[in-house]
Amino acid sequence: MNAHPDSSRQIALACDLCGSTTVRELYTAKDRLRNTDERFQIAECCGCGVLRTMPDMSEADLADYYPHDYWGGAEPSEKWIASSQSEKKKLLSRCGLAGGRILDVGCGSGFFLRALDPKKWDRFGLELSEAAAEAAGRALGSGHVSSGALTRSALADASFDVVTFWSALEHTNEPRANLREARRIIKTGGSLIVQLPNAASYQARLFGGEWFKLDAPRHRYHFTLSALDRLLSETGFQIYEKSYFSKAHNSHALRQSLKSRLVSRDSHGLNRALFYLCIPLIKPFDWAMTAMGEGATLTVAARAE
Repeated sequence: MNAHPDSSRQIALACDLCGSTTVRELYTAKDRLRNTDERFQIAECCGCGVLRTMPDMSEADLADYYPHDYWGGAEPSEKWIASSQSEKKKLLSRCGLAGGRILDVGCGSGFFLRALDPKKWDRFGLELSEAAAEAAGRALGSGHVSSGALTRSALADASFDVVTFWSALEHTNEPRANLREARRIIKTGGSLIVQLPNAASYQARLFGGEWFKLDAPRHRYHFTLSALDRLLSETGFQIYEKSYFSKAHNSHALRQSLKSRLVSRDSHGLNRALFYLCIPLIKPFDWAMTAMGEGATLTVAARAE
């Protein structure tokens, strides 16, 4: 786990959640995409307890750690898009969200928006990657997708019924500013949906710096439900639905984390054999842990108050 429980406190840029500049290093993590051999520190904010990736980096610095295919490669089939986005659509349905004006922040190539019925949804997206934004724009139509950050988008007040952050909020250095901006553009009574890795999950505790969903250095903040709930409350939202389940992410993260721990360290083949013996047990074990509220993916729906 590479933990450093007694490490001295460090001075960092102010925490975006509480303003504290003091952190405590917990463990180190590698870039799972192998863009670099650097090690990054996962640190706990001494003010509010949220986990952060250190060192601090600007958006320009972080751009170097995103490979060109991070948001997807070749154009997928409509069948694949529908299948890959089915969980997200089910959450919308469970929350009673059947149509309206929707903005997906960090939309990538627009797969989620493309899976929505255009007769029911007026679909818009924001994406930092210009190439991914162009791909989404080609599918959704002119004027529906913009390249850039939400905090600099200058969208009209109360102009959306729903705003979504699917695996996006954890990538920003400014989660509070993004949520404040989301509240400004969502109609009162509208919904915000946030999905991100659950830093309080059994996987996070078990694997530490080897946890697949840390995705250092691209993930800047690592949220538990309590940290996210507090931030949402402070920015004008109230959670009304939550889930720890993700068929797409949870068991895959467990498999990749086990692989990193066992196979990459194996010099005699024993750990590799153990990894392959574990594979049939991964999904049932993860489903059981998720059912106990320990799932690796946290998804919440919150009402704009």
